[in-house]
Amino acid sequence: MGYPHPSHPKETPVLSKHFGDEGARTFDGWVQRGGYAALRKALEMTPEAIVEEVKGSGLRGRGGAGFPTGLKWSFMPKGDGKPHYLVCNADESEPGTFKDREIMRWTPHQLIEGCAIAAYAIGAERCYVYIRGEFTEPLRVMQSAVAEAYARGALGADVFGSGKRIDVVIHRGAGAYICGEETAMMNSIEGRRGNPRIKPPFPAQAGLFAMPTTINNVETLANLPPILTRGADWFAGYGTGKSRGTKTFSLTGKVKRSGLIEVPLGMSLGDVVFSVGGGIIDDRAFKAVQTGGPSGGCLPARLAELPIEYASLAAAGSIMGSGGMVVLDDETCIVDTARYFLAFTQSESCGKCPPCRLGTKQMLSILEDICEGRGRPGDIELLSDLAETVHAASLCALGQTAPNPALSTIRYFRDEYDAHVNEKRCPAGVCRALIRYEINPDTCTGCGRCLRECAQQSISGESKQPHSIDQLTCIKCGQCREVCRFGAVEVKS
Repeated sequence: MGYPHPSHPKETPVLSKHFGDEGARTFDGWVQRGGYAALRKALEMTPEAIVEEVKGSGLRGRGGAGFPTGLKWSFMPKGDGKPHYLVCNADESEPGTFKDREIMRWTPHQLIEGCAIAAYAIGAERCYVYIRGEFTEPLRVMQSAVAEAYARGALGADVFGSGKRIDVVIHRGAGAYICGEETAMMNSIEGRRGNPRIKPPFPAQAGLFAMPTTINNVETLANLPPILTRGADWFAGYGTGKSRGTKTFSLTGKVKRSGLIEVPLGMSLGDVVFSVGGGIIDDRAFKAVQTGGPSGGCLPARLAELPIEYASLAAAGSIMGSGGMVVLDDETCIVDTARYFLAFTQSESCGKCPPCRLGTKQMLSILEDICEGRGRPGDIELLSDLAETVHAASLCALGQTAPNPALSTIRYFRDEYDAHVNEKRCPAGVCRALIRYEINPDTCTGCGRCLRECAQQSISGESKQPHSIDQLTCIKCGQCREVCRFGAVEVKS
């Protein structure tokens, strides 16, 4: 079965090379494609040498924070006599993000091999793979692959005859977004409520079951086999500055060619949207791109030349995050977009700390007021101040990054906020309370299709004569505009 999203010439398939290849899912198939050579090589190295190789590659965490992987591993204590644990974060709860899912679906043994390499490097004998509860197919594929790995000696008490023990345990999550946060994930594995912990102590000091623990993302761990087989310099040859290697992105929204892509870090936003993504649907104007998922920032079209790097995105008010990338066109309301993303993070807040529990609720209320025509002078400034406070005072990354959509849209699209508040107008024609639907008599043919589809019976008119909409009864559902074949129904704001 072929993968439904073939690579674009500007992509660099490394992790995605075998996506769509059914044979790569099995142990034998993975070995035929060079699999497990990296693990065999790692077992002949010292853990310290593996850590230095990963440091030299420049690999950074691919789950959101972007912390240097080798440096993170070096924080694990040595010779302490305690059990060490590795946790693979396969929760991937970000809406519109599906990179880890595809790695587990198509190349499960690459992830298992990466887990084994990392476990050996940090002195861990057990790795927990925490899979999102809704990932039924990846769960099944991973369970089958782990069983194969045990049967063929890639896992267990004597990995490939090395005398090293490495166990992998598949742990199914319950679907809570907050459990993607590393300390909440550890609580969940332990059977406790998935709330974040106060740090310090950090996981490397007292993590899972109060023992030294390292948490890495699926994509991070899947990068280890090619790094070990091809070398740190090969990996560092992709990318730029402190952003090395390739990165998978879930490209969605108003773009012609959506799906999972893999490109070298450093490529510009515009190159991703117009070259790899094929441009905007219906050739409409490119307005913005939301990077990093609900906790990311909304970057305007004028930043199309911005390179996709950890530092450049942060300086622009966004994040790399988990690799979500939502493209927006000129029919998108930026204020409504900020409201949409904040509604998600607010509903997923665990409620443990007041800044996040109360602050996100108040921020969402202000955005709802603005979108519904109840915005007042000073609301934008209040929203900005609240966002800064929530960012600074929240306990975990959910609260610290939840204000990003609001802060970035105010920064780059202040004029749209002003139009909503001061003029009671939605420039994009999206916010229902601030728009009305009208039928243009010059283009209406009187076909009656909109009249028949209007559930409110708000449209009237004679056959083959221009129709009209009763503004008092119209609920602004937009169905009339959807069914009109002549473009006669127009949005006025």
